[in-house]
Amino acid sequence: MIRALVLLLLLMLSFRSPSYADRIFTEVDGSRDSDDASSLGVYSGYRHSFRGLGRAEIEFSGGRRTYAEPGERERFNVGRLKLDSRPNRNWRMQLGCEFLNGDDWSPTLPVAFVSNRLNDDWYVEFSAERTVVDSVSAVRRHTSVDSYVASADYRVNDRLTLAGAYVSQYFSDGNRKRGGIGRVIFSPEQLPGANLQIKGRSLRSERDSADYFSPQALTEGFLLFGYATPFADDNWVVKLLAGPGVQRIESFNAESRNKSGYHGEISLRGWFNDHIQLVSRIGCTSANDTQDAYSYCFGKMNLAYAW
Repeated sequence: MIRALVLLLLLMLSFRSPSYADRIFTEVDGSRDSDDASSLGVYSGYRHSFRGLGRAEIEFSGGRRTYAEPGERERFNVGRLKLDSRPNRNWRMQLGCEFLNGDDWSPTLPVAFVSNRLNDDWYVEFSAERTVVDSVSAVRRHTSVDSYVASADYRVNDRLTLAGAYVSQYFSDGNRKRGGIGRVIFSPEQLPGANLQIKGRSLRSERDSADYFSPQALTEGFLLFGYATPFADDNWVVKLLAGPGVQRIESFNAESRNKSGYHGEISLRGWFNDHIQLVSRIGCTSANDTQDAYSYCFGKMNLAYAW
């Protein structure tokens, strides 16, 4: 499948046009934690923009995803299809599906997303997606999760934005998580490009799990500093977001504990020249486990050639 896709992409390159309606790309995403559990996805794909159809884009890609733990490994061949439409400056809609082909499990993972900028002050979005729980043991138990998110941002003024989201997750093993996320984002006038965020999250689970992080209740708060700035004649933008936090974790065995945490990430986006674009993001957090010394790092990179 991957070899056929590469041949198709090379064929498409021979029919270049200056319209910038087409692009080919390579994408890599992955994660690794302090317990040496990891995931890695490598894909290649093609995207075409239909200028006269509500700024619609269709994307095809394929590759391989691997989940690994010490001495254990599970692999999937992956095919992906996505349709992205922006009929006007306010609306955006996405539909997509991933087709995974493994040794004894081949799940189909749909995704849907819609957003609307209601006016200058309000922005809302809704999403629904199915994903594989990213651990070897969960993959071998064929565990997936359906996630539904409704969120809204309200711009109080030029310096203050309030954001909130409701999250509901249904796991194929019968578990359910639900809760909310809130942010207060302050952008000081004296520091252009900078912002200070207070982020809170509260989640409750219906049952424990040996395959993924699932406390009975999780409450956390983070104080995050963000900064974004263009450079290189505004062809590139770098963004930073980092800060400390605290968590209260209540387990199903009636124990509860408090722990300190951190979150940090950096993203880089820009053009090397008129045709080659890079979009990347990496980060680490301690907020995905009960252990004080636990860390979880993640990253994603998309390198594209547009013509």
